[in-house]
Amino acid sequence: MKIDFLRLRANAYGEYCLYCHAETVTWIVVDGRKRCTCATCGREAERAIVVDPRICWWTDADGEYWHESAGVFVRDRRARFLFFQRTAFPYSLTVPAGHVERGEEPEGAAARELWEEVGIRVSNRDLRLVADEYLKGDVCRRGSDAHRWHAYLLEVDEQWEAGAHGEVTVNEEGEAPVWLTLDQARSSQTTFAVERIIGQHSERLLSAVPRSG
Repeated sequence: MKIDFLRLRANAYGEYCLYCHAETVTWIVVDGRKRCTCATCGREAERAIVVDPRICWWTDADGEYWHESAGVFVRDRRARFLFFQRTAFPYSLTVPAGHVERGEEPEGAAARELWEEVGIRVSNRDLRLVADEYLKGDVCRRGSDAHRWHAYLLEVDEQWEAGAHGEVTVNEEGEAPVWLTLDQARSSQTTFAVERIIGQHSERLLSAVPRSG
């Protein structure tokens, strides 16, 4: 998506209607899914164009609106991965992930999102980089159709799945956490980025994680 039609204010936050581009968006929940309505044109949409100076975004030479994101593929000892169903657009299975903030390292963003979204707290050094991809076609609820995606791997013991470390919970943008093999995930509807990373980097996702000490 290109946002050259917006009259952006320097370092200002704005939420703009996908259709009429008015800055009159209100977020609502319909059947458990987050959507938005526009007070100017009256239309409802799955997402809006959100320009947030707190996150890493830019436009390229063609005017494409890019975001930077980081996510974590959490793997247990049986080579299953933690997924959950998004209740905010795109409404698909995903892994813990979110946008990288200004001044934040991608691995720090990944660790933060892991804690905020599913309650797993780790240090940056526990994460292993699997992929760093520029993905056009990866849509988000903030109006970007292109993301630089940093994917990390975290290996956990099976007590996480059993709840011995506390139940895996999901924040307001998700529900129904589930542990799936990559083959099971391939047969499910996952987000664009998750599908692409599984398709291109499955060997790295399944390889052994080096142990420290």
